[in-house]
Amino acid sequence: MQVVYRAISYLLYPGSMAVLGLGFAHRIHPVSDIVWVWFLLGSVVFPLVSLALLIRLGKVSDIFVFKREQRHVLYALGIVFSGIASWFIFRENAIPAMIWSINNTVVLALLFVINFMGYKISAHMAGAAGLLGWVMSLQMATAPVFSAFLMVLAVYGARKGLSAHSHFELLLGFCLGLFVTFALACLLLTHYGISCSFI
Repeated sequence: MQVVYRAISYLLYPGSMAVLGLGFAHRIHPVSDIVWVWFLLGSVVFPLVSLALLIRLGKVSDIFVFKREQRHVLYALGIVFSGIASWFIFRENAIPAMIWSINNTVVLALLFVINFMGYKISAHMAGAAGLLGWVMSLQMATAPVFSAFLMVLAVYGARKGLSAHSHFELLLGFCLGLFVTFALACLLLTHYGISCSFI
């Protein structure tokens, strides 16, 4: 069962959730190739290269279960890369993609603050719940919302199965990802004249 938990943790990590979210944004307003490039660099490539470097330097011992102290640098780098990507996506005037990228940056910043204060929270769960909040804010059909919800359940089970987090840390990650993403997405979507659920 541990192999399954590790596979889920590897496949449904925050970067893959971010890419799926951009795919949903693309359905609202098609984005150019350069936007995809900037987003993938900021959300996947640079963070994974940084993680590989930290593993090589011995700063990260387990790719599936990070200690709280090991998260400071990972979150800080994630904020920088995601923030830079958001800026370049904004310059391309790809509004839904930019909103999603900003959401990722804000959630990462909150994860960093919570972690820096001495608390541990599940970034995996925040990423999966953030995707759920995003598809809800975009008024997606039942199928994408249900699929995102199933991913949340899979991530919850995998992270708990690996003893990476307590139930409280997973639920806190869920609340952070879902509510912050949904609220911020609706605020920014309506600011730019795009309809949002419940608004």
